[in-house]
Formats: sequence, structure tokens, C-alpha cells
Amino acid sequence: MQSTVRWGIERRLEFIEFRLFWEGHVNRSDLVDAFGISVNQASADLNRYLGMAPDNMLYDKSARAYVRGDRFEPLFLRPDPASYLSQLRSISNGIVSQDQTWIGQMPDFDTVRSPARGIDAGHLRTVLQAIHSRRAIEIEYQSLSSPTPRWRWIAPHAIAFDGFRWHARAYCFTDDCFKDFLLARILGIRDSRPSDIDHSQDADWHTLVTLEIGPHPDLSDTQKKVVALDYGMRDGKVSVRVRKALLYYALKRLGLDADATTRKPADQQIVLLNREAADDPSQ
Repeated sequence: MQSTVRWGIERRLEFIEFRLFWEGHVNRSDLVDAFGISVNQASADLNRYLGMAPDNMLYDKSARAYVRGDRFEPLFLRPDPASYLSQLRSISNGIVSQDQTWIGQMPDFDTVRSPARGIDAGHLRTVLQAIHSRRAIEIEYQSLSSPTPRWRWIAPHAIAFDGFRWHARAYCFTDDCFKDFLLARILGIRDSRPSDIDHSQDADWHTLVTLEIGPHPDLSDTQKKVVALDYGMRDGKVSVRVRKALLYYALKRLGLDADATTRKPADQQIVLLNREAADDPSQ
């Protein structure tokens, strides 16, 4: 069915389903405002959708809008809570405005914000260009191990987000190894050159580690069930795949980088069931 509908129309039909699923209603002005189309086109889209899914919505004269039917079954939209909540987070963080999303009615919400990272747009562009063109760049970098910035050559091949900060994964010609460089700590870039570094040799980047996470064993059975629901566990555990290069950050973010016995079970909540995997990626 979807293959017979042009892409632009399909997007508008998906928008209709988004509003029906998450907010329970949709009208012509919603489509006009979101897509900049005419009122006649909006009416045509609603009628098209109604013809394709007559049980999904019905017209409420008092509300002057179509409302979600009791037998609603999406045809174009795959409802995704993570996607919806990420839109709220992006609005809260000022990344997008509400009118750049499909959310019409904003719930009262807030997020815990992280301090803004001072990444220079020109530096990020140069790093991305170096990745795409396989070039090395000379950067002025401030590390915690050095009291002053140092110039060094790196050959970036990827970028990564650790949950709080963005990194460039690169070969460092100074230290003769692959390592991470925080994008916010790149203070300057002054030169570039072709690079023959084989990024497939970055073993830590290409090695995946599976972390098995379960509820803290000292929690009560009821508490364990709650934690299992929080983390989407099945049979008392959930698996998280992470690159070995990002393992330190993953463990730290999950609060699994220290001995679980040093915190109260109600505070720790989860434990690493296969602690050996944190040291041996073959596990």
C-alpha cells in the first residue's frame, strides 16, 4: 500500500498518524502549518487517509478535528517512544524548536541539562573532512596530562559520543597509537596532509564487548522486578553491546566502573554479571 503513495504524500499521512497516535486528534490546519500546503491539499490528504484506514479516525464536529478511532492501527507510522522523547529532549536543549518537530501539544516537561560543550564548528568540519578524505591534520590539543596545549598530528577516522561529550577517534602520530581526542579540547588546526594510516588496525574500535547487566543481587524480588522493567531486562538480564574503545565511558555512565559492594543496593540497582568481559573482550 505504501509503495503506491508518493513520498511527499506518505510523509503527510505519517504525520496524520503521528498526531492521532500521540495526541489523539488532527485537523487541516495541523497539516497546513507543518508542511506549508494549501487547505485544499490538507483536506485531500485527510480524505485519502480516511479512505485507506477508515477505522483509524472519525470526525468530531464539536472539536472540528479528526480524532483517533478505537480500532486505530497505524499503517505508515511505527510508534517509537525513544524517538518521541528524543524530540522533547532536543527541544529542551535548544537543538530544535517545537515547529521543527511533529509535536503539536507539548507536555509539561524538563530535562537535566549537561554543561554546553564549546566545540568549534570549523574544527568539527575539518575533522569530518579529514575522516571522509583520509587525511591527517595538525591540531593544537589541550590534554589533562599536559599543563599547556601541544601541537600534534592525528589521523581521525570516526567520532563518538560518550553520553556527555563528543570525541574524535584517531591515530596519534605523537603517541604512535589510536586514541580519543575530545573535540572541545581542540584549540586550533593549522595543516593537513594525506594519510596512509590503516584504520582497520584500530583493534579497540572494531572490537565489540557484550556487557551482561542484571539487578543488584541484594535487592528484594519486588525491587529486582522494578529494575528489570526499568532496563528492559528479560530473564533477569539485558545485554549491551559496546565498542572496546568506548567501554570505559559506558561503564562510567552506567555506574558500573566501581565495586558494586561500595554502594547501597538501592543506589547501585544494577551490576555487571560478566565482570570479566570488561577486561577481556573475547568473553
